[in-house]
Amino acid sequence: MRSTVSKFSLMIAAVLLLGAQFAVPKANAVDIGNSIGLGVSLDTTYQYVSNGEVGEGIVERGLYPEHNDFSIDAITLSLEKVPTVGEGVMDQVGFRADVLFGEQSERLGFGFNSDGDGAVSPYQAYINVLVPSGAGGLNIYAGQFTTLAGWELIEAKDNTNITRSLLFYRIPFAHSGVRATFSAGSLDLALGLSNDWDAVDDVDDGKTFEGQVALNFPNDGWLGVTGYFGDTDGDTRTLVTVVGTMTLMEKVTLIADFEYTSHDAGGDRWGFAGYAIVSLADSMSLALRGEYVDESERVDTPDLELYEFTSTLILTPFESVGNFETRLEYRYDKADGDDAYFAGEEDQHGFAVQLLYWLDV
Repeated sequence: MRSTVSKFSLMIAAVLLLGAQFAVPKANAVDIGNSIGLGVSLDTTYQYVSNGEVGEGIVERGLYPEHNDFSIDAITLSLEKVPTVGEGVMDQVGFRADVLFGEQSERLGFGFNSDGDGAVSPYQAYINVLVPSGAGGLNIYAGQFTTLAGWELIEAKDNTNITRSLLFYRIPFAHSGVRATFSAGSLDLALGLSNDWDAVDDVDDGKTFEGQVALNFPNDGWLGVTGYFGDTDGDTRTLVTVVGTMTLMEKVTLIADFEYTSHDAGGDRWGFAGYAIVSLADSMSLALRGEYVDESERVDTPDLELYEFTSTLILTPFESVGNFETRLEYRYDKADGDDAYFAGEEDQHGFAVQLLYWLDV
């Protein structure tokens, strides 16, 4: 059954991808009717880790845990109708759904999973209502949506490195609930209420509150402060992230991501990640990432400190197809306070190759 589901999922995605290419060869999205967009993305990788073992998961690489393995990690189908101020009330109602097939669907923890090879993960599915406002745009979302915290995102195409950061796995992926966002000039605000971190259904009476304040600056500059606060089975959890980005001379983009988490039951942790994305040529760029995470105050990892450095070369070999990339990556991880954290060693080296292709909504 597992094999049948996986093959069927791949066949559907392949047919949709080919159909999109032949129907609109020069577009970056497929338009269904007049207002609904269809997007497709494919993420496939090969990874080798210095102390990895085939069939054993790799520590700190939750979405890419395979050693010496060619993986079809994710095929994502996206449908979206963006609400607009039109002639009818229904023009102001939209939706979005992102459904992931492949091996990452089970690793995300949402949806209908099999036993190891993944099945289906609808990690986003929400209704979006646009409320006209003279001062700015007010959007209300109801359903499941990705988190506001941190800088890195679920889909590979939305990140600059192959593997995700240490910080990415220490914040929630998505929330089920309601969210309101408001934009006025350079100011963006968000406020929401959800069941819990990464929870489709609520398991108790506790709820999680979210809020974000962000400023947009010239030259793609952005600064956002995000907070989450909630209670689960008597365990109060608080998360604060601060993310800032800036672009220099249209060639270098710098990103900083600071995160602090506090659990009554588990203890506190904090971490920092810094990124530099450098454009080397029209078809080549280099993405660098360095991180530090302090786990020493956690109940389950006393005295543990983690370090990580990643260098990713991004190639766009066909100038006319900007949505196809080949990525080559080297990553180094180190653990202080636990000499056996990485499969019996205090550090590990990893090498990965990734092919990405996508049609955006």
